[in-house]
Amino acid sequence: MLEKWLQQQDLHEVSTVLQVQHLTTSDAVDQHAAEQWLGQDLLRNYVHPEERALLEQTFRDLGQTALADHLISYKFPSDVKVRSGDFGEALSGAWYRRARRWCVPLLKLRYKHRPNQPVQGVDFLAFRLREDPPVVATPEVKTRLNKQLNVGVEAVASLQGVLDDLPSSLQFAAARLLDRKIALGARLMTLLVAPYRVERHIVLVQDDAAWDERIVDRVAAQLTDRTEMSVIRLRDLRSMIGRAYSAAATVAQARTDGRSAALPAPGSAPMASAALQTAASSAAEASQTGAG
Repeated sequence: MLEKWLQQQDLHEVSTVLQVQHLTTSDAVDQHAAEQWLGQDLLRNYVHPEERALLEQTFRDLGQTALADHLISYKFPSDVKVRSGDFGEALSGAWYRRARRWCVPLLKLRYKHRPNQPVQGVDFLAFRLREDPPVVATPEVKTRLNKQLNVGVEAVASLQGVLDDLPSSLQFAAARLLDRKIALGARLMTLLVAPYRVERHIVLVQDDAAWDERIVDRVAAQLTDRTEMSVIRLRDLRSMIGRAYSAAATVAQARTDGRSAALPAPGSAPMASAALQTAASSAAEASQTGAG
């Protein structure tokens, strides 16, 4: 789905240190199907499958909307800046995993302590462990709903901070995998003492109508080290984010109920309707804000 929904439009080098690729939505994919896919992937980013199964069992007898209401209140952010940033991070991570075939073993959003509090540190780590030496990419993701010419410059500064603290991020990722008895955690832990190569990546998730090529020019002027920048330009990004979170809640509804999510449970429909409306519309408040 992601490979078809995002299609590469342009790939070029702006300078000897900056390589840029632009991607945009593909009209070849049904928009509703794409939003359903986004909703499922968002849910996966916030809730581990084992946690989700337990939540579904816990809430099943309370009515089909109970789990959706819980996720909207306690998992999905309501703050528009945090929500936009989380969406961009989840979308970028899925693109690296499914289209670019990087190993992205940890979904950081699962470790949020509070829904409206961003998780500190690298947005996500991507690996090519079969190369010699192994490659570690540290994509810095910035999501913007309106035109901000310095968003790329901000990403460069944030990326440098991530690189300075990379051993801590590697140890965090390795420890979380080991907590789940995943052997890859031990492999990542060896990178603390073994040689590896670092790739500098920036991902800008941008409303297509607000894109400006001067963003690229300002980034190029800041760089001295080779950096890859990917620009994911999406039409009507504000609405897309809202619909994706609404779809994520609907997926939870359907799974908990075991039937079509379109059939409201008696006595719970008003609560769920209000919650889903909040999930679908809160991003609309972000017309003058962005998130990183």
